[in-house]
Amino acid sequence: MSIAGSKRDAMDERHQSEAGRIVRDPAIESLGRSFDIEAEEVQSLYESILTEMKREAIITDFLPIFVARRVKDRLLLRRTSTMT
Repeated sequence: MSIAGSKRDAMDERHQSEAGRIVRDPAIESLGRSFDIEAEEVQSLYESILTEMKREAIITDFLPIFVARRVKDRLLLRRTSTMT
């Protein structure tokens, strides 16, 4: 595991608050607001795509950026398909 990977793991652990409540990533909150979707739904989609991409990723340092981009693309596709 790279240093960046261990930092990311530490960050993931910090997403749990002391009360056991999950603190959302600001990017997930932002996508939820942009698309008028609950953060929980965006989080679920993000986790699903992250799982898919992790299986094939050789270098994972930039994976969160690519996952967020793919989530945004899927939400855009979902929005346009409901408009037609």
